[in-house]
Amino acid sequence: MAKRAQKSRRTRREESRGTNWLLIGGIVVVGLVALFALLFLTLQEQDSPQPTQEVVGQPLEEYCQENPGNCVSEGDDNAPITIVEVSDYGCSHCKNFNLETVGLLRDLYITPGQVKWVVMPFALGPQTAPASAAAMCAGEQDSFFDYHHRLFELQGDPQFMTSASFRQAAEDVGLDIDAFNTCLQDGQYNNTIQQNVAAATAVGVNSTPSFFVNGVLLRGNQPLTAFQQQINTIIGEAGASQ
Repeated sequence: MAKRAQKSRRTRREESRGTNWLLIGGIVVVGLVALFALLFLTLQEQDSPQPTQEVVGQPLEEYCQENPGNCVSEGDDNAPITIVEVSDYGCSHCKNFNLETVGLLRDLYITPGQVKWVVMPFALGPQTAPASAAAMCAGEQDSFFDYHHRLFELQGDPQFMTSASFRQAAEDVGLDIDAFNTCLQDGQYNNTIQQNVAAATAVGVNSTPSFFVNGVLLRGNQPLTAFQQQINTIIGEAGASQ
């Protein structure tokens, strides 16, 4: 009888252990399912473009048309799509966009005439406003986009955001240095930059880079595919209405 009782107790302990393993296994399975679901959602968020939104206030495209001295454009003025770029020269995401993505957009859409690209010089704060003014001074010599690109290349240099770096960029793109220095020292575009800041802030720009694709706000350093999605949608809608 004693042996039978011991055997019964062992059986119950083994069954109890088996039940515990089943419980642990179930918890592990549930945890793995939750983990994979979280990873899937995370990857979906990373691969998807940031949400766009309609803006309230005077569209920056219209603002630039009414104030041609405040903005600089390239591409066909009659292009069906206008994209306005609002960047800050101290912004690393703006640097990455301008050094990695804008060239692709230029080759695919700006040069062929589908997109008119407009840059509205802007500054998130007073420390970067002089760089935007310097870019406008370069624009007086028809070298805005070369200078714009060169400033982003110099971002991170120990002298960046100093008069010395602005002059270095001017020399690098072949500007008349005397004329450039005079423009910069006179503060010729200081008020222009402040006007642009006010106009951009009024339509919801609070971070850079920000883009307006035919008036629709697209925030952040978006990949080429995000712009292509917007461009193809606009072109498709235009074709359907004809």
